[in-house]
Amino acid sequence: MEKKLTVWQAACIITGYGVGSGIMTLPYLVDRAGLVPGLAIILVAFFFSYCMHMMLAEITIGSGKGSQIISVFRTYLFRGPRGNWFVVALFALTALVLITNLAAYVAGGAEVLEAAGLPPLAAKLVFYAIAAAVVFFGLKVLGVSEAASISAIMVIIGVLAVASLLNWHNALPWGVVGAPNQLLAFFGMAMFSFVAFFSVPQAVEGLDRDPARVRKAILLGLGLNLAFIVVIVFCTLGSSARITELGIIGWSEGIGLWAQVLGSAFTVLAMLTTYWSISLALSDIIEEQTKLHRRLCWLIATLPSLLLVLFDLGSFLEIMRTAGGLIAILMAVMVVPAFRRCRKANGRLLLPDALASTPMQVVVLAAFLLMAVGSAVSL
Repeated sequence: MEKKLTVWQAACIITGYGVGSGIMTLPYLVDRAGLVPGLAIILVAFFFSYCMHMMLAEITIGSGKGSQIISVFRTYLFRGPRGNWFVVALFALTALVLITNLAAYVAGGAEVLEAAGLPPLAAKLVFYAIAAAVVFFGLKVLGVSEAASISAIMVIIGVLAVASLLNWHNALPWGVVGAPNQLLAFFGMAMFSFVAFFSVPQAVEGLDRDPARVRKAILLGLGLNLAFIVVIVFCTLGSSARITELGIIGWSEGIGLWAQVLGSAFTVLAMLTTYWSISLALSDIIEEQTKLHRRLCWLIATLPSLLLVLFDLGSFLEIMRTAGGLIAILMAVMVVPAFRRCRKANGRLLLPDALASTPMQVVVLAAFLLMAVGSAVSL
């Protein structure tokens, strides 16, 4: 099947990766951290995330072979006779991180379906079936599905935002400044809300490695997430009947029954889009590294997430914070040094020189290491 994507479809794959649980938990965390420091942290997180995603896109374009993260890192980092051992270790760690993420989305989506009346086991199986089915058909179908779902999410958020203005119950926490651990935890989750690392190679591949189109897709994809975050944080804090871990629950309760139905649809769509992006990335990585049949790779990529949820891996927020820390460590340690080697070999391909300087690389690396610490901080 044709794999080419439009810029909008590629951007939606990036947005779809991050629009799920990280965004949902931000109102809960910003209520404790404070709105002013929260907004500042969100903007800082957006900037650092943009830089890191652009670095990753540049090394993907510059690798000249292979389209997935493992192959990119093999090109720039894992050379020589011992390189294969490092590749195997990275492959195993990547699979662990992504499967943990996928399990969190199955758990979160199943919670919504249970609230709608499905038995617990049926809720998990139904969400998994819908989520895994789209990935089965590959990149182009996923791009179309992501674009349609993100468009639907935009409509839902718009309707709920207007309704929030008519149901504004609460004073916003303008004067609140959280404790250091609360601010650090919020920073970790804010950074995680923009994470779409493993969807970047899909976007690069689908856009024929065209730097101008890739740049637009990354900025648009992350920009949509930024807009979603700001609207959701303000409306949830202002209109919620109660501030819940999954912000859409309390937000929709504060508006009315019809909003709860719409909020449930939003939550399921958000988690589906993220599941699609992550599981396709994992399936492609497995196929590229093992050379197994694509359908078998799809099964290996998706089935463990269902099994982990059936064994009750933990609460939704705990799973996401653990996964966020693992991703931060993986990307921060690998992307920046790979980017330095890519620049040395190829010169400038994508990221402006002002954002590619050595001091900026150090700051971006430090931000993602701090994200890992924040993801592990106890509230």
